[in-house]
Amino acid sequence: MSVAPSGAVFYGVYDMLKSAYLHSPEGKKRIQYMKQQGQELNALDQLELGPVRTLLYGAISGACSEATTYPFEVLRRQLQLQSKANKLSAFATFAKIVEQGGIPALYAGLCPSLLQVLPSAAISYFVYEFMKIVLKVE
Repeated sequence: MSVAPSGAVFYGVYDMLKSAYLHSPEGKKRIQYMKQQGQELNALDQLELGPVRTLLYGAISGACSEATTYPFEVLRRQLQLQSKANKLSAFATFAKIVEQGGIPALYAGLCPSLLQVLPSAAISYFVYEFMKIVLKVE
């Protein structure tokens, strides 16, 4: 249940951030500069967003994705910890989590999870965009 929304948010947020930047005055200047320089630019300079912005937007998209789908992970873990004798449905387990700890209980452990996701997502997008340039893929 969390894989599809996770991917949708991960790629959707990155695309929205990238598109917003590329349509901004600063982004348009960068694209114009890249066209003027042509083949003289190295692969890092050919990144449409630039290296830092690519890493940053990747990290932001990873954080949004993780925060959106984290309650599903909490629910999954709680379902896995139940004994067969006291097994509750997913909906009943969800209700029990909220009843015992409120909405914040659905996000218990999010910060440590983000410490893992942020660098991973940032590097993932950086490598993706970099390899598109190196392999000459549009």
